[in-house]
Amino acid sequence: MIASDTIPDLRLAFKRTFIRYYLALLSPAIADPTEVFEAGYEYLSALLSQRGPAEFMRQLDDETTHFSGQVEQDIRRQLRDRKEAVSLDDLEDRVRECFEVALARLGNRTRVRGRERK
Repeated sequence: MIASDTIPDLRLAFKRTFIRYYLALLSPAIADPTEVFEAGYEYLSALLSQRGPAEFMRQLDDETTHFSGQVEQDIRRQLRDRKEAVSLDDLEDRVRECFEVALARLGNRTRVRGRERK
C-alpha cells in the first residue's frame, strides 16, 4: 500500500480490479485472481488498521454484502446492452473468496480477544 492511498482509493481500486476479474470469469478466457487477491488484501489491511480487529470483524459481513451489491449494479450497467442474459448469482461468493484470501494473509492481525475469525 502506498502511504497516500486512502481507504476509499483502495476500495475503488479493489472494485475496479474485481469487476475486471469477474468479467473474465464470465468469458471463455482464464481468469487469473492474483491481482484481485492483492487488491482485496490491500483494502482489508487498510480497514483493519483503521478500525482495529474487533470493529473490523464486526463490520466485515456488512461490507462484503454492500460491496457485492455495488459491484453487481456496476456490472449490470456495463452489460446492459448485451443481448444474452448474464447470471451474476455467484458474485457475492467470489467477493467472499477474495476477502477470505485476504483474511488468511492478514492472519493474526484479525484475532479478536484471542480467537481467530471462523
